[in-house]
Amino acid sequence: MIMILKYYIMTLLLFSVSVSHAQKADSVSPEQFGLDHLYEYLNLAPSDISFRNDYTDLDSFRLEIVANLMSSPFEMIEYTQAIKSAYVFRQPEVIASILYQDLKDEGQTKRKGAYKPSIDELQQHHNLYYTDFDLNQLLTKASLYIETIFPNSADTMLYYMLQSQRKFLINEFKELVVIHEDEEFLSVEASDSLEKIEEGYTEEFVAFGDWIDEDPIVKAGIECLQQIMLDVRQLKKAVDNGKSVEQILKGTGFMPDQATAEQYLGMQPGWKIGGTGNDYYEGEYLFILDFGGDDVYNLEYNPEKPHGVIIIDLSGDDIYRAKSDFALGSGCLSVGILLDFEGNDRYDAKSFGLGSGYFGFGILYDALGDDRYDGDTHVQGAGTFGMGLLIDEDGRDIYNAALYSQGFGFVEGLGAIYDIKGSDSYYAGGKYKDVLRYDEHYLSLSQGFGYGLRPYASGGIGAIVDISGNDSYYSDIFAQGTSYWWSLGIIYDSSGNDNYQSYQYAQGTATHMSLGILIDDYGHDVYFGKGLMQGCGHDYSCGLLLDRHGDDTYTAFDLSQAAGSANGIGALIDNEGDDHYFVKTKSNTHGYGNPRRSYGSIGLFIDLGGVDQYTGYGDNNHYWKTPSKWGGGMDIELYPPDSSETGDEQ
Repeated sequence: MIMILKYYIMTLLLFSVSVSHAQKADSVSPEQFGLDHLYEYLNLAPSDISFRNDYTDLDSFRLEIVANLMSSPFEMIEYTQAIKSAYVFRQPEVIASILYQDLKDEGQTKRKGAYKPSIDELQQHHNLYYTDFDLNQLLTKASLYIETIFPNSADTMLYYMLQSQRKFLINEFKELVVIHEDEEFLSVEASDSLEKIEEGYTEEFVAFGDWIDEDPIVKAGIECLQQIMLDVRQLKKAVDNGKSVEQILKGTGFMPDQATAEQYLGMQPGWKIGGTGNDYYEGEYLFILDFGGDDVYNLEYNPEKPHGVIIIDLSGDDIYRAKSDFALGSGCLSVGILLDFEGNDRYDAKSFGLGSGYFGFGILYDALGDDRYDGDTHVQGAGTFGMGLLIDEDGRDIYNAALYSQGFGFVEGLGAIYDIKGSDSYYAGGKYKDVLRYDEHYLSLSQGFGYGLRPYASGGIGAIVDISGNDSYYSDIFAQGTSYWWSLGIIYDSSGNDNYQSYQYAQGTATHMSLGILIDDYGHDVYFGKGLMQGCGHDYSCGLLLDRHGDDTYTAFDLSQAAGSANGIGALIDNEGDDHYFVKTKSNTHGYGNPRRSYGSIGLFIDLGGVDQYTGYGDNNHYWKTPSKWGGGMDIELYPPDSSETGDEQ
């Protein structure tokens, strides 16, 4: 009888708390209400959720936005919401401009712009061959950027560097984000030797790396994108209104006797213009404009001789193949722009492509079609000292990559995927073994992953923003809104029944002075993995998983589902839905903060609605504290169901 009475009192208390706070919750977000309420229950203050920047030595590569968010980690929610809401359909140049603002270094007061051409450079153009005004305008602008603005902006970026140091960037420094398959079979001694070599590369780079200013070349790429998108829209509008491509490509009909074709705009070496037929492009190009047809691109790039690349394909089911690294929407010490407006396309890259900015700006924009993207390392929205974007606005798409890809931000870099419509599949890993930890698992380091060089150089921002569709995310070690060393990793999935599968360090997790967040707005979602995931912060880091709506299932083994470790902060917040929370190890899950380094860690578990099931400390319609430093959770009905809607009698 006493137990029944206690249960009745607890139920009544929870119901009254929910009702009394429902009106208050309307004035703030449910997740903020839940945090404030749990702080009070665990005797925490909001100021406890913060990291000082003097825990480690300051370095000159730290991004301001990351530094600011480290002092107020749960502001990640607002920031992530903002970069999702900022996207403007059919205008990739807008989000590029907005994200550029977040490449600002901490303490940076001035930012250099792109190179400004002189009057003579503005007037120095090739002769006109085509008669169409819109086409000539596009070619003129592209020529100015490729021949003048890009190379001069790149020189500004590397102004203080020796030629040997420039070569270092495309050889030795590149090795810091490249793994070779044969490394799996190295002896312990050989692995240690390789690690020392790479540490030497890092130390050599840090000695001169702060001389690099990627702002001019990134800004040049964004401004070029803004300009050519205007002219491409005009060309497409003319075609859509009935103007024939043959008419657009009509020539002057007269060339002086001593003139050669390559003296004319659009016909110079490295430039090609294709009509509506099925065209084949082979080799290294500066500019391609293709009006239609099922085309094949076999392209390459020589980083020893960097240059801008602009590829525009207006329609057709196209095949893009990279014959070398740094091809297909790759900005390597320059700018790479690939725009495809219609068709079911196939993109096969090696490494450093498909929206890769490596000391530059790279974008791949695909407007329509069911597309497939395949690549190895630093592909599909990856940025290192620059910005890499992959934007796909429609279709059921497949993304396959091995490493450091699919929204990856390295030192002073920002890499992002924006996928607007369609049910998509993301797969990262499966090639390079995690030999230090496992025999049977692979490194992913992808899918909204920020990465820095501990302890030498802070990392960047990696993000996936997926607006709609039933999506699947597959990875292994380090992925899905995760980070390492003064960086930020993000996944924002706005709607759809999504499937998140990983093994370790995933799904809103951060390690070693960094931040990781996964937000899923709508849908019945599945989250599965082993450990250090689903809202886990390790070593002065904050990891957060926020699911706002839907009946969701969370499965993990240990140190997950709101776990703080080694002075980290981990939080899992689920606002609505009938959810299932399954764990293998009860002792370090469901709101756990271990007592490392005397003053401990923080774990915050919050469920604000629904009839939920648990294995572990959690319990439907209960509060709990875990046997840890500062850890616990609550399961309440923030908005109790209306009895008139459920059919209950009054």
